Amino acid sequence: MSDEIPAKLPRYVFRRANGSFRYKRNVPLHLRALIGKATLYRQLGDSYKEAMQNLPLVHARIEALLEGESEKSARDRSIEIIRGALGDEVADMVLANAVPEYSEIEDALNDLGKTLYQQKLPSEIVEQVYSGRLKQEAITLEKVLKDYVAYKSDTPKAEKEIKQRVERLRKDMEHIYGKQKLRYVSLSDISRQDANDLRDHLLSRVSANSAVRMLGVVRTAINHVIVEHSLNIPNVFTNLRIKGAGASKHDRLPLSDAQVLELEAAYSNDEVAWALFVSLRDTGARISEVSGLRVKDCDTDKGCLNISPTPWRTLKTNNSQRSLPLSKEALMVLAPLTKGRHPEAALFPRYAKERGGDNCSAMLMKRLRRVITDKKLTMHSLRHRMKDKLRNTGCPEAISMAILGHSTNTVAANYGSGYALEVMREHMERVWETS
Repeated sequence: MSDEIPAKLPRYVFRRANGSFRYKRNVPLHLRALIGKATLYRQLGDSYKEAMQNLPLVHARIEALLEGESEKSARDRSIEIIRGALGDEVADMVLANAVPEYSEIEDALNDLGKTLYQQKLPSEIVEQVYSGRLKQEAITLEKVLKDYVAYKSDTPKAEKEIKQRVERLRKDMEHIYGKQKLRYVSLSDISRQDANDLRDHLLSRVSANSAVRMLGVVRTAINHVIVEHSLNIPNVFTNLRIKGAGASKHDRLPLSDAQVLELEAAYSNDEVAWALFVSLRDTGARISEVSGLRVKDCDTDKGCLNISPTPWRTLKTNNSQRSLPLSKEALMVLAPLTKGRHPEAALFPRYAKERGGDNCSAMLMKRLRRVITDKKLTMHSLRHRMKDKLRNTGCPEAISMAILGHSTNTVAANYGSGYALEVMREHMERVWETS
């Protein structure tokens, strides 16, 4: 980067008299009492080059500080102030609502409250500190979304995905309700009409099925908060009527046997593509389940795939973890990929990464579209094909769901280790014989 200094410096950057560079940011008025400063300064460096290298990180940290302070509730801020001024023991007593009357602790809290009043902190903070009694934080739609993200973020990947999904929802909700309603109106005051308004807004820009999925996140998040906080309120996002939603047998068509034969030439010229195609064709598994396998997951002795979470790929549901029999042809194309390799290594290294399943799907779809242009026919159609063939060969629904890794939505189905490989193989062989 050149050391030449432009006539106009980036926003928040200024040059000091000694030639060094500094970051200067005015604190918004409503945050000045909380932060204790009207202006924030950070040193960026002695040269322009050094300053520009440090600017992104410094700016991001200041942005996070301001955003974090603005999002903290009066309750959280009150206990932080008490803990910082009077120590952990007093803060814990306040949290437990166990501050003795007419005690030195109560006097200390009164004095601290008076000081905060003189500093013009918000009244809701002053009152809680002065009395030593915290107010229950209001349950709002904003808190519902925040709690749901925290609940679902059990892995870094899950956290990233749920944050992205919820952020899109939050923007839609802000568009309909406004920021104030989202942040400050109690969940008990959110009406059925509010739910319908969000539904209608989503339907104006996405498909009915997409709206169902998005509203399902809101409904599930509210149910989580209702249970966790023992709230006695209805979930107004339950059973919203959405015309045109629901699976249709015409949404995704299964591939016919003739079409599968026609597709073989598009995959057989590449070892990896062919192994993936045959495995998907003969198991009905999801693309991510197969593309994310480890070497040890392909059991050539038992002739099966053991589908379970890997470091680079999670599973859609608990029921997705299962063992699947392999056809002779699938075993023949997969076995060479395991020879001389470490058991923990990825069976398909190219797709052993974040969004590897998506990359694999794109590769497979590119080849499929060279042969089939009907948009209702995709790689997922191989899964529909297996479902139809299992049904048509007399496979019981429960076994079919076990083979495909579908959730049965029953408590009893979650006990035990599932159907034996021999039972599943018996029904899958009937499918392989008719293909």
